[in-house]
Amino acid sequence: MATLKHVQKVWSNFLNQGGFDAHALSGLKLVSAQKGKVLSELTVAPQHLNRLGGCHGGLLSTIVDVGGSLAIAAEDMHATGVSTDLNVSFVSGAKLGETLSINSRCDKVGGTLAYTTVEISVGDKVVALGRHTKYVRLAHKSNKEMKLDGQ
Repeated sequence: MATLKHVQKVWSNFLNQGGFDAHALSGLKLVSAQKGKVLSELTVAPQHLNRLGGCHGGLLSTIVDVGGSLAIAAEDMHATGVSTDLNVSFVSGAKLGETLSINSRCDKVGGTLAYTTVEISVGDKVVALGRHTKYVRLAHKSNKEMKLDGQ
C-alpha cells in the first residue's frame, strides 16, 4: 500500500504540472503498485482516437512514456529522470469505450540509466508493447536531496 500511495503522489505531481500528461492522460487510474511494478487503466475516450476511429498511436506511446516513469517511481524514486529512448510495437487496435490495462515494470534502475517495459492490453488482447529507457543520474541526486529534506 505504501508503494501505491507513493506512486499516486508522483502521478499527482505530473498532473499538477499541467502540460501534455495532464491533457492526454487525465483519466488514468492507478489500480495497484508494488516495488517496480504499476498496474493502471485508461478508458479510450473520443480525444484518444485517430482519424480512422481507433486508439491513436501517439496516445499509446505516451502511455509507455508515463507508465515507465511510474514504474521507476515504484522503485521509491520521487524524480524519475528524462527519456533517452522509447520504443513501441503496435500489436492490435483499441476502440472507443474500451478500457486499456497498463502493466508497467521497472526492469533495472542503475546509477545512470533505468529500463522499463510496458504492456498495454484490452482483456486478453495485447494492444501495444513498449520499452522506455531513462537517464536517472540527476534524478538520484534529486531523490537524495528530497530524502534529506524529509520528503
